[in-house]
Amino acid sequence: MKAVTTFKGIAFPESLRWHAGDLWFSDVLAGVVYRGDVATSQLHVEVEIAPLVSGLGWSKTGELMVVDCAKRIVVRKELDGQLSPHTDLSSHWKFNANDMLVDSDETVWVGTYGYDPEADAPVAADLARISNKVVDFPISGLVFANGIARIDENRIVVAETFADRISIIQTSGEVKLLKHIQLPNNATPDGLVVDNQGFAWVASAYGQAILRVNLDTEEVVRSIEIPDRGVYDCTFGGVNLDKLYVATSDTDETHVLRDLPGEILCFDLALEYPGVQGMGNK
Repeated sequence: MKAVTTFKGIAFPESLRWHAGDLWFSDVLAGVVYRGDVATSQLHVEVEIAPLVSGLGWSKTGELMVVDCAKRIVVRKELDGQLSPHTDLSSHWKFNANDMLVDSDETVWVGTYGYDPEADAPVAADLARISNKVVDFPISGLVFANGIARIDENRIVVAETFADRISIIQTSGEVKLLKHIQLPNNATPDGLVVDNQGFAWVASAYGQAILRVNLDTEEVVRSIEIPDRGVYDCTFGGVNLDKLYVATSDTDETHVLRDLPGEILCFDLALEYPGVQGMGNK
């Protein structure tokens, strides 16, 4: 499948969101949140949070919400442009906060590294839920919880990067783990998004591909090959939500701030996957 390069000159893009006709994302290692105009390839700086920024979402009244990874807090960009704290998770988590899902009712789900991936063996951690600014941690046992996407009103799916699996969680009523879906060895699932046909599209960080996973049968297919790149997130966008935007960069993170190898690619799914659409924000 042929890709069109929509944005380039980025360090390490992740947390892709289609919102109000624009593509939003975090340049994680640069500490910048961008709003991107896909028609002109122009990038607009919305938030700067050093040294690391990750998950994005919006409040019911339109304020941008952002994960400050190192401080382990969720912040809001108020309508006047000022940043204010929404929820502080630092007393519970020792290691960085990560990606985030903000539901339409403003319930927030946030993951954490749980350990130092550069120095430690994988350690499971829990998933935070923030509802009316009250925090609890209803799910444990997730290994480097990363991308989070809503499947339907009752379920979300979470990527566990260094467990090579994605996990389906019931969010209505009693919050509980429904099942793990094991992916191929070294799949390293990062960001992900769900389509209207019951499949998750999963960025295989070091697997150089987008995986399409049937959430019922658990079948895994390498749908899009992206050779010689790290593949870090994906989301649906465009007028009909039938274009897949994919965040890529170099797998060697040590030089990305210097060389800015990051790109966001666009794949038009209409020919090979007719009828497939996203379901809005993750």
